[in-house]
Amino acid sequence: MSWRASLLWFLLLVPVFNTLTVLLLPQAVNALVMHRISSGRGSNTALPAPRADATARTVVRPSPDLLYTACVFDLREGPLHITAPVPSGYLSVSGFAADTSNFFALNDSQLLPDALGQKHIDLVLVADPATPLPATVSATTRRIVAPSRRGLVLFRLLISDDATLPALQQQFQSRQRCETL
Repeated sequence: MSWRASLLWFLLLVPVFNTLTVLLLPQAVNALVMHRISSGRGSNTALPAPRADATARTVVRPSPDLLYTACVFDLREGPLHITAPVPSGYLSVSGFAADTSNFFALNDSQLLPDALGQKHIDLVLVADPATPLPATVSATTRRIVAPSRRGLVLFRLLISDDATLPALQQQFQSRQRCETL
């Protein structure tokens, strides 16, 4: 093969490999991770995890000081309503698109208490900003536009004291929700 033919092949293959590496590979890896996290339980369901230890690897580099709840989402089924009560300690919720990019993050310090002094996560995740929300959704619910129809929502809840772990799991982690509207 001549050097010109080799150069032509090289120039033709570079965009193909670039597309595979930059666009498709991250989405394939994320799809595999989302499948592993959901363990065949499907999309749009909050999946509380036990406290992280040396064997935990559903979340990359988990912290034993945090409780994790993952929600693999699929907006083809409709908007996703994300709700959770917020304890007096740290809580965050983040969204990751199909390409693994973080497209939103919200923590307890960014929330205002209600009339009773309680804080709540109340979000609706949509694929299209023009999506109408049902009348059952509160006027104070935040609308978040996801850059992809599939992805992952991750709750993180701080365990400030081992003695509070059962209460955190029962009163907060078990009440974290991701539900299709």
